Amino acid sequence: MIEYPTETKTIWLHRPTPLEKMWGIWPTSTGYSIAKPGYRNGSRAIPSFALVYVEQGGLHFIDYRGNEQLLRKNSMFCLIPGILHQYYYSEAEEPPRTSWITFEGKQSLSLLNRIGFSMERPCLAGWDETRLIPHMKSMEHVFASEEKSDRLHFVLHLIGWFDELLVQSRQRGYENAPSTSWLTDSIEFMNTHYANGIRIQDIARHAGMTRSHYTRMFTAQMGCSPKAFLQRLRMEKAMHYLKETTFTLTEIALTISYPDAYSFSRAFQQHYGYPPSQARERLTSNSSG
Repeated sequence: MIEYPTETKTIWLHRPTPLEKMWGIWPTSTGYSIAKPGYRNGSRAIPSFALVYVEQGGLHFIDYRGNEQLLRKNSMFCLIPGILHQYYYSEAEEPPRTSWITFEGKQSLSLLNRIGFSMERPCLAGWDETRLIPHMKSMEHVFASEEKSDRLHFVLHLIGWFDELLVQSRQRGYENAPSTSWLTDSIEFMNTHYANGIRIQDIARHAGMTRSHYTRMFTAQMGCSPKAFLQRLRMEKAMHYLKETTFTLTEIALTISYPDAYSFSRAFQQHYGYPPSQARERLTSNSSG
């Protein structure tokens, strides 16, 4: 347990094995947090999917459109990679305790949609804590055990938790409500194929629209063009590779669909204001310090 100025936090991290990544979804972290006065998270986007469960107290959640909801005990919200969000604790409410799990994989968004979550509906309430908390505690135990063998232990616990969420979502009428929208579907398409050299016309075609119409619709909903969103997604992936791997700039460039290190470095500097070589130096310095 770590004490921060605005929260008390415990987190367990997991590096997925190649065997786990053969499945369509795998967990990357879990933990819990107790907010203190002044607590605020965001506005920001995260690189993984996440489900955050409010065990007690009240938490204000603001989605990418600026819509705000007060979430109380037994509410849950989802976070989607590349989508801005923020949440905070108001001292008018009881201090919130939240538990979360982050996960990745190409089936992540489909499973969230099946339960009833989406970009347009990121928050759902009324979950049965007597059935959810045991699953959360079980996952915490698995993460805390630091099991490092190449097994499916972590994946099976995550799937078991999703199975419980699916059962409860059916009982509450959340399942498949709403269905995946063109916006959610096209963002999933970008998250899946950003490294395959996709163009805006490819994404528009996938959404069943012309490029010009898709660009207008996307920009109106997201506040940025699909080109800017795709660029931000690639830059976030690049920053991840700079931090987590020893890939050369050329290898990172080719991995995220740039033809060479020069064009990648130029795009990176335009986006962040400094070159990728300097970013790696900063990240290395921060991690060693």
